[in-house]
Amino acid sequence: MSVRNTDVMIRALAAGGEVRAFAINSTHLCERARRIHHALPAAAAALGRVLSSTVMLSATIKHGERIALRVEGDGPLGIVFAQATPDGCTRGYLQYPEVNPPSTPQGKLDVACAVGRQGELMVIRDLGMSEPYVGRVPLQTGEIGDDLAYYFAASEQQPSAVGLGVMVQADQRISAAGGYIIQPLPGASEAVLSLLEYNISTAPAPSDLILSLQDPARVLDVLLDGMNWQELERTYPRFYCGCTRAKSRKALTALSSDDLREMIAEGEPTHISCDFCGRNYYFSTDELAKVQARKAEG
Repeated sequence: MSVRNTDVMIRALAAGGEVRAFAINSTHLCERARRIHHALPAAAAALGRVLSSTVMLSATIKHGERIALRVEGDGPLGIVFAQATPDGCTRGYLQYPEVNPPSTPQGKLDVACAVGRQGELMVIRDLGMSEPYVGRVPLQTGEIGDDLAYYFAASEQQPSAVGLGVMVQADQRISAAGGYIIQPLPGASEAVLSLLEYNISTAPAPSDLILSLQDPARVLDVLLDGMNWQELERTYPRFYCGCTRAKSRKALTALSSDDLREMIAEGEPTHISCDFCGRNYYFSTDELAKVQARKAEG
């Protein structure tokens, strides 16, 4: 039986414009990414958290722009990366998807151990200029949500509550994924701040919220209770890579002439594998020879 895709991200304002909020159900997106990368539970949870975060961050940029989140710690997971556009097109990868350290004493997936507690979180905004804007902060905990909250505070001077969760079943299937970013804006009253702190501190864990409530609007009902919130935008995230054979052929031109000559001499087709979706593009020795000839022509 197929399950209805309920993935959605909501951008909202609350308390008369004193608070902005983002909430997402990204269960299907994260499950598809898990299958593509054959990720084990802890690795899948880390990738899911980064994917969810990146979709919410994409609501802060304009159409035609892109945003990416890159996490690299000293844990066995290596690099976790995701990229998104404001229309919900999202893709991501992780360097070592087979990582799955033992669970914590509380029986939770140990994402912090997989990521590591030393390293760097980067937010990369491609605004269509010659160079992207890159903000970076050192990792604080490896939990990704805590590290993203630290990024907002340190790099953007924006206090934020970030909750991210991925629930993985015994069969390794992701049954719930998503989270929220809640940000009091400058001038927010003490009363609003106190209510916000109470709502967040008493709310269930993000993955439990998604599993039980499904709709991010209902999640915001919990987190923004008593704040008269209004939905501003609704986006439907989906895994979309955008790789093509033509782009892969262009990547071959970055190889040196010596490398191309060696590949041609082997007499076997060469393939380029996409890091994001795993699709393979094969190129015959004749095609490699044509690439080499074009390089020689300048």
